[in-house]
Amino acid sequence: MATLLGLLTSPRLIPGLAALLVLYLVVGAVVNYRKLRQFKGPPLAAVSRIYIFWQSVRHRFHISEYEALQKYGSPCRFGPNLVITDDADIIRHISAPRSAWSRADWYDAMRHDPRQDSVFSTKDEKHHADLRAKMIGAYIGRDIDTIEPETDKIVVDFVNLIKTTYSGKAMDISITSQFFTLDVLSAVAFGQPFGYVKANRDIYNYTQASTAFLSALELASNHAFVRWVFYSPLFRWLAAPKDSDEFGIGPILRIAHDAVAERFAGDQSSSGGGGAKASVAGTTRRDMLGHMVGKGLNQLECEVEAYVQIIGGAESTTSTIRTTMYLLLSNPGVYAKLRAEIDAAVDRGDISYPVVTYAQARQLPYLQACIWEGLRMYPPLFGLKSKLAPPGGDTIKGIYFPEGTEVGLCDAAMCRRKDIFGDDADVFRPDRWVDADPATRALYDRTVHTIFGAGRYECLGKHIAMVELHKVFVELIRNFDWAISNPLKGIVHYGHGVHVQKDMFLTAWPRQH
Repeated sequence: MATLLGLLTSPRLIPGLAALLVLYLVVGAVVNYRKLRQFKGPPLAAVSRIYIFWQSVRHRFHISEYEALQKYGSPCRFGPNLVITDDADIIRHISAPRSAWSRADWYDAMRHDPRQDSVFSTKDEKHHADLRAKMIGAYIGRDIDTIEPETDKIVVDFVNLIKTTYSGKAMDISITSQFFTLDVLSAVAFGQPFGYVKANRDIYNYTQASTAFLSALELASNHAFVRWVFYSPLFRWLAAPKDSDEFGIGPILRIAHDAVAERFAGDQSSSGGGGAKASVAGTTRRDMLGHMVGKGLNQLECEVEAYVQIIGGAESTTSTIRTTMYLLLSNPGVYAKLRAEIDAAVDRGDISYPVVTYAQARQLPYLQACIWEGLRMYPPLFGLKSKLAPPGGDTIKGIYFPEGTEVGLCDAAMCRRKDIFGDDADVFRPDRWVDADPATRALYDRTVHTIFGAGRYECLGKHIAMVELHKVFVELIRNFDWAISNPLKGIVHYGHGVHVQKDMFLTAWPRQH
């Protein structure tokens, strides 16, 4: 006891502990460096994550990934135990149903509710597969019939908003597009929109709060220490969004929790996993939430999944609407060609009124080309989404990834590969999709579709996003003539896991039919 007390009070204790910490870090850096020494990359990245931390706080993480891959080749070392790639084939191999690869610690940051993992955050492969199997029927529209009707209502509201409020006036589409996606997702999920479009204002100051939240989320996903701070009980108590908040993300949480509670109001008995069983009424409503409770998800699971659906889906689809509209209006020839295709379909009676059906929109080849080219130019979600190499390591396309190696995807580099898309890969040119021969078009599809993930990790919300995009672009172009309000001013554009755009002012004039 005396010896222990002497050690604790010794003036050498703190320097000794500091020396041990430095030794631990140095040994760890050396071991990791040797483990992945065959992969080239930024020198600092090989020994410390300080490199990617610095890139994140400057809002250029995705840009630095792209630059590293261009300079060092793919795969490229981007952290002590992290490798990034621009190869869709590697990602498809990793994500295959029988692959032994698993989710890395990056996904720990996606656990926004400390009580429960979601289908997006869980690293338990069995739990992930079980949740995915239960929910996929709703997400792809197979088991529910409300995705298109609810989306149509919000599209009509959006068109009416532009006609009545912004006719001939500058409209910041970086804001109004987010109103649109938030209302669509809430209507599809709960059968009732939040009401952003009709109010035409940021009801809960969500936009500002979500930008700050996503910036912090990028840091948390890439750094264990930041995760430890952000998800500690003290920090959650002080700063995390709560459903009791009046502004920001908290009110969205509250609405989601209230909608879920309504479905479970009839039976509060335990159902395992910490949640209540759904009432009969809660299981019969044919919306997203009704499907989940009908498949046996308990109240807590439904609360977690509802929140993830809104937060994840709104930001990604909003980004694509913004960037693609701006790209179209910055390329008059492309815009005119797309408008001619839509007008011709209207004249033939191939498009319904007041909103095109998803099936009809998918028959417009140039619209398809514009949407996929917009997604190619600016993939909406570009976090690492990294996976871990299995025990014993794995060899893919002749490249050996040692056991435990973290492998992430750089979506931007993948979608701008000149060996796939040509020397003009950095140019917005939808005609490349139309002009390509079948084999080349299949290669384009296989590559760009990977931004939504692949195999067992493919994005569940992909179908809903595509329904939104097809409908909104047709109706915005069918109903209005557009121009960039002030082409010389430019926009604010940066990224932290998603693209953030501000000051995207467009002017619309109703078209005469």
